[in-house]
Amino acid sequence: MAKVHGIVDYSFLYYKYVFSLESGRMRRLSTIYDDGVVAREKDISKIYYSMREIEGFRRGLENQNLDVTMSICFDMPSKRKATEKIEGAKGYKSNRAKKLNEEDFNDISLVMELLSEAGHNTYRLDGYEADDIVFHLINKYADEFDYNIIYTPDADLLVNIKDNVAVYRYKTRGGYSVVNRNNFEQYLSNEMKCRIPYNSLMLAKSTIGDKSDNIDGINRFGPKAFDKLVDHLESRGIDWCNYNNYENTLKLINSLDGYLKEDQIIQAIESLSLVRPMIIADDMIKEPIKKSSRDLREKSYMKLDMKSLVD
Repeated sequence: MAKVHGIVDYSFLYYKYVFSLESGRMRRLSTIYDDGVVAREKDISKIYYSMREIEGFRRGLENQNLDVTMSICFDMPSKRKATEKIEGAKGYKSNRAKKLNEEDFNDISLVMELLSEAGHNTYRLDGYEADDIVFHLINKYADEFDYNIIYTPDADLLVNIKDNVAVYRYKTRGGYSVVNRNNFEQYLSNEMKCRIPYNSLMLAKSTIGDKSDNIDGINRFGPKAFDKLVDHLESRGIDWCNYNNYENTLKLINSLDGYLKEDQIIQAIESLSLVRPMIIADDMIKEPIKKSSRDLREKSYMKLDMKSLVD
């Protein structure tokens, strides 16, 4: 039986149902919850719907007769400093909407607790985003599984793709799309309006920039300029397989002296410092060895009367 590791970038699921519930498109759910202090009626809508999606990922894999391990990664505010950018620039991801309140953060903590009790591997680290944790799990443990699947809306996580790693990327319009090594270039080239060879995403975001994350890139360096850069590098015989990490991409940018102006190289390196995943020490992340079972899910999920998540 093939071993599969499903890795979920959790935050987008919670936000997804925040917006769906606020718009009135989904029914709100509640149950009596005893938090150890008092039993009271609790709105469990965002908790239930986001966890239902995770269990749907798990169930879909198990239905293919696969040996499934699930890891769920939670965001914390990044310790990445805005001062890594040029003076006066906006902070990294500072334009992302912050709609969550104290109750939401308590609910997310409860989700993490319930998933862990249900036998899933859960991760949250002060100073690190889910992206950083996913990057660590793939680089450290991907080869312990026959296949790894990352569930996320975030294009940044496509840097993790390799022969045994795929991304199920979510978009509000269109749902999930599978991105793997075979369709990496076609998928991203269509989205970014220029050719994005396999493993060139980190370089592309460092030069073109990424407005969604307030990454400037090189001033007035757009898709057409990146196409020319790709042609230039391929004329030098570049092997793109080596450029899914910070160190090699930094060396590549520095090697462009003469093709790019000095200030352009500085801008690209400053942007690269925001694109790269934060490195996490091995002893900060436990190995993903926990596996869920029906008994564990029943014991955990029935605390909130979520019977439909058990099987």
